[in-house]
Amino acid sequence: MPRDRIALEAPAKVNLYLEVGPRRPDGYHPVRSVMQAIELCDLVEVELDRGGRGIEIEVEGDAPAGDDNLCIQAARAYSEWLKKPFGVRIGLKKRIPNAAGLGGGSSDAAAVLRGLQLLSGEDISREELFELAASLGSDVPFFLIGGTALAQGRGEQIFPLVQAPPLPILLANPGIELSTRLVYEKFDEIGGQKPPEGGPAGLIKSLASQDVERIPGLLFNSLQKAAIDLVPEIGQLLEMAKRSDEEAALLCGSGSTVFVMRENEQRVSAENQMKQTAAWLLDTQFRGGGVALLEPR
Repeated sequence: MPRDRIALEAPAKVNLYLEVGPRRPDGYHPVRSVMQAIELCDLVEVELDRGGRGIEIEVEGDAPAGDDNLCIQAARAYSEWLKKPFGVRIGLKKRIPNAAGLGGGSSDAAAVLRGLQLLSGEDISREELFELAASLGSDVPFFLIGGTALAQGRGEQIFPLVQAPPLPILLANPGIELSTRLVYEKFDEIGGQKPPEGGPAGLIKSLASQDVERIPGLLFNSLQKAAIDLVPEIGQLLEMAKRSDEEAALLCGSGSTVFVMRENEQRVSAENQMKQTAAWLLDTQFRGGGVALLEPR
């Protein structure tokens, strides 16, 4: 029987603005977030065997290789929607760290959905695809769009924004995985900083107009206080960024990664400070678009 194969890039993200409200009766927290895709990517290969059965995954790097992997869950959800059993083989090359606030697992799942959409040739609507994505996790729909976008609801309502310029950032991680559930539980316990007046409107305007000088003062993350309480090394990284005369440093999502926006002349100073605590550091930049076909090299 014929087999089809496709390879995709699954980008990471940072939250330039993350406002979290009190927990709702359904257990979720309402959010408003300005999300930005970045050039750090996992590589996802999806192979469709129309005459096969079952879903298999081969992982290179640090990620679960069983049902806990969102790639498996994404393939299963697509198969159930299609109501046509088929075999799926997934190859996953991890570059995005786990439990780091960078959305790697969600992006991988979005790549599997996009890959199966392209390979199956089935007429799944945009609304149906996004519904499948939202059923897998709050961040998954964003990666179908990527670029610069506003997320609302529990994070699954995505509204594309004017694409931000390819601004350089430094990622720093203390080498400690941080559970999103634990961060939200701590947030419920101790709260977070009060969101800025006007919410993300000023940031969205500055990104659209490429007013780079104003962006640092408009970054915000409601979960930063809770994450620091759980992992003090996050606070140390943020403090080190400030000591290097760089004010534009913020927690990525629920952590534990910190991102720093700075100009070229500030890179050495920030890196020298933060490498005292960081287990890894990475220079990258903003990216347009979300999951995308990997062009042959």
